[in-house]
Amino acid sequence: MKMGLFEPNFIPGLDRALLEIFLTLAAVGLVFLVLTISSIAGIIRALRRRRRGGRSSGAVRFSVVAVSITTLWLLYWVGDNLYHKSNPLDGLLVINLGLCVLPFVWLITAVRANGH
Repeated sequence: MKMGLFEPNFIPGLDRALLEIFLTLAAVGLVFLVLTISSIAGIIRALRRRRRGGRSSGAVRFSVVAVSITTLWLLYWVGDNLYHKSNPLDGLLVINLGLCVLPFVWLITAVRANGH
C-alpha cells in the first residue's frame, strides 16, 4: 500500500514566489503607511506654522516628493489596468485616490503656510 496520500505536495519554486509576493506587498504597504503618517503630520505642522507665521521650504519639498510618489503609483496602477484591458474605474481607484489626497492636502497647506 502506497503512503502517497499522507505525503505533502511539493511545488517547486512556490516558497520563493510566495516570499517575493510577501516582500513586495510589505514594501508597498510600508511606503503607503509612511506616506500617510508623514502627510498627516505634515498637515498638522503646516497648520501650526501658518498660525505662527513661520516658513519652511523643506516642508514644501517633502510634500512634493510625497505627491510625486502617490501620483506615480496612481498612474502606474491605472496604466497597468489599461494594459490588461480591465476597467480602472472601480473600488480600488477610490482607495488609490484616497491615498493621493493626503499628500496633495499636505502640499496645499505647506504652500499656503509659506505664502503668509
